[in-house]
Amino acid sequence: MIDVMLEALACGDVGRARSALRKNWLRLILESRTRELEQVCLSFPDEQDAHILLIRACCRDLSGDPYGAEFLRGQGLRVAADDFVSCFTDLLLAPDTPTKAAVADRAHRALVLCEPEDDYPSALFLLGWTEIRLRRDFPRAIGLLRSASDEAQLQGRMETFRLAQSNLAFALTHAGEFTEAERLLEALPVREAASDWDRFEGGLPQANRGCIAFWRGDFEEAITQFDSIIVEGSPGTDFEALARLYLVLSLIALNREDRYHSAGRTLDGVSAADKHGIPWDTLRRVAAAWLAHAQGRDEQARSIARPALTRTGAAVAHALLAELYRVLEDPVPSNQALRLAAAAGLPRYARVSTLVTSAASNASAGRGRQAHDQVERALETALPERIIAPFLAADHVLTDLLNAHALHGSTHHEFLRTILERRARLSTQLAGVLTKREKEILTYLRTPMTADEIAAQLSIAYPTVKSHIRSIYRKLGVTTRRGAIQAADNH
Repeated sequence: MIDVMLEALACGDVGRARSALRKNWLRLILESRTRELEQVCLSFPDEQDAHILLIRACCRDLSGDPYGAEFLRGQGLRVAADDFVSCFTDLLLAPDTPTKAAVADRAHRALVLCEPEDDYPSALFLLGWTEIRLRRDFPRAIGLLRSASDEAQLQGRMETFRLAQSNLAFALTHAGEFTEAERLLEALPVREAASDWDRFEGGLPQANRGCIAFWRGDFEEAITQFDSIIVEGSPGTDFEALARLYLVLSLIALNREDRYHSAGRTLDGVSAADKHGIPWDTLRRVAAAWLAHAQGRDEQARSIARPALTRTGAAVAHALLAELYRVLEDPVPSNQALRLAAAAGLPRYARVSTLVTSAASNASAGRGRQAHDQVERALETALPERIIAPFLAADHVLTDLLNAHALHGSTHHEFLRTILERRARLSTQLAGVLTKREKEILTYLRTPMTADEIAAQLSIAYPTVKSHIRSIYRKLGVTTRRGAIQAADNH
């Protein structure tokens, strides 16, 4: 492909070279031949041609030069016609969600009107890749990536096939279809060295496996997968950034306080700005708020999380935020986060999370029947893909509710028994793992002192003492002061 273009240019046949460029530029980008492609672009007599500028912008973006990409894109869009090349370069480069969504709508129309010289398999892939990030229609994204896989395989385009299969697995994961996603990941063709596109995406297969492990409650496996792809100096806007977010949540689930300090630095590596339509700032804030809560800094957690309530289109983040506010005993923002999550369209695992949060909230408010109904719906939704993580929170309200539901009776009693067994193992694993401050407060719990009096004695805020007491109860698997003392004595 490159040779054909260079040969045509050497013969002065610019028309043939341009035709070859139009037919192959997107494939060359997906196959990570971006450096060669940009060099060829610079060999054309008119370097300021709109198509040349836009294709070079894609090359710059893929090579990790967002500023050069932005400049070249701006130059190219000033004079570009609304055709296949301008549409699909803009699809790759459009930075924010509204722009990317508008370009994706154009691209759907352009795909129907593809001409023989347009690269249909690559266009299918790029449009499916975009729809995943827009998170507005996962069935459509899955359909596009299936078609891209089929077209690429029929045409012997094995690198495009590999990328389509990898992104299809992620689309299925994000939709909560874990079993099929795992099947695709197992069969994924292996590449000896990471391509430019692999580095651009940032460890997609490992991030994918880690996300599945997290939602199935296998937090140790999730940490292993995420640790394997996190590198310093990453752009903070790819799957490596997603791994950073889920790594921190996994560490919190296992109470890995030895890594909390480094977890803060891990989150610093996630972008504070949107990229490719993904609301990274919202995602980062939710994980950071959970980390602050895990460290006993509840007021800081509220401050960090508050701006996330003003954003839309982040269903999973808002589901996790609703649970955080519930644990913080703030029902109003918890309900607001639940509404934001539902408005964005919930994948299966986020739907389970919101049902569990709502059930626990109803239990706290004394609405037992509603709580049991929602637990049952959560179990029914979770069972097909063995989604367990939302049921594992070491929170006394959820502990009491799940135990009561087992006595109440469930049509999914075997799955509920599995959850209760997993909770018991996790509780045993975490039992007695108290911080220095928590051990100090535990000694005061042996006295008749109230939480107010303990706060005054230690010169810390009352809400902080309450947060530490909740953490002690959670770690020891108890719900009362007496229970905490007995559990501590038994360890």
